[in-house]
Amino acid sequence: MNPLRPRGPDLRGRTLVGRFRLDALIASGGMADIYQALDLRLRRRVALKAMHPEHGRSPEQRCRFFQEAVIGAQIDHPHVATIFDHGEEPAAPGGEAVLFLVMPLLDGITLRQRILAGTIPIADALRLTIQILDGLGAIHRRGAVHRDLKPENCLIVQRQGRDHLVLLDLGLAKIHSGPLLSIAPSSAPGTLIGTLAYVSPEQAREQPITPAADLYAVGVILFEMLTRRVPFPGASTLEVLSAHAGKVAPSVRERAPDRGISDALEALVASALEKEPARRPADAAAFIKELVAELATIDPAAAGDVGACCLKGHDGVEEAKASLAAWHDLYDVRARALALSAAAKNPEWRPLASLIECAAEQVGEQGRERVVAKSDPRS
Repeated sequence: MNPLRPRGPDLRGRTLVGRFRLDALIASGGMADIYQALDLRLRRRVALKAMHPEHGRSPEQRCRFFQEAVIGAQIDHPHVATIFDHGEEPAAPGGEAVLFLVMPLLDGITLRQRILAGTIPIADALRLTIQILDGLGAIHRRGAVHRDLKPENCLIVQRQGRDHLVLLDLGLAKIHSGPLLSIAPSSAPGTLIGTLAYVSPEQAREQPITPAADLYAVGVILFEMLTRRVPFPGASTLEVLSAHAGKVAPSVRERAPDRGISDALEALVASALEKEPARRPADAAAFIKELVAELATIDPAAAGDVGACCLKGHDGVEEAKASLAAWHDLYDVRARALALSAAAKNPEWRPLASLIECAAEQVGEQGRERVVAKSDPRS
């Protein structure tokens, strides 16, 4: 086996910005190399992602790099790799500057390695998919779409003797809403971003994408874990894109007839691979609920564990959203009622209920609530 070599400049032995000493190469990809490094200031081991120089020259590429750092730093979730820091090592004589991200050092294998190692039991495939979706939900709540979900970007580490999956690499993420929209780089029209085997039909058609594009990629990954093949392998780029755009996905049971895949799981995979985004699961949480229900038929104890973990915090979400919408539309009484309903379903919404209650009392002194209560037929 050939020793691992960096695709960019070999930075082993160098210290970046006087702080991060790069000791060993962990992985090498098309856009960056990953090193094990020592943070000399905090005296801790970290992983450092050094971009290849050619991917940090244009303003768009630098903006995308900064976006990855900001999104990763703002997501605090057990199934998403956080970002500790980012920086730039000035160019040495005859060389180029090095853009880098600093992340936790995780010891594990990628989901790609797990798939190549052999058949994954159905219960394990469901558990891993649920964890992907749990992390994905956190990304979507920040107003972003991952846009490059694939087994290579899913790292499996061991936590308390169990597989724990962490999503990596937000370098191709697209911000579509929320406060981070101001830092989003623009892409040239017709630019296909993502990995061919996992792109959604809307990406293949060069249409606007939403979080539903990520759910399609999750469907492809689940299909691959169950069959060890992607639904649309293809011999050329055009063939694969055409299949994503217009060809009905093959039956997962027909591709793996000896796996004992249930009717419900067959239907769930098919729904995730629907061509129209609106026909896929409504969001990551809805997808998780269906997978947990299926896992319960195989391993009730495991379903209880992942359900308690991954579905925590999702109860009351719709009421909370409706409460904020009602408040925005000046329907104070309805906003208070919905916020209280959300808090009753999930104690994590109690701060929202308290906030709206307090705000409603303040504006009530000016007569706003009394006017709204009379005019709002929903209150």
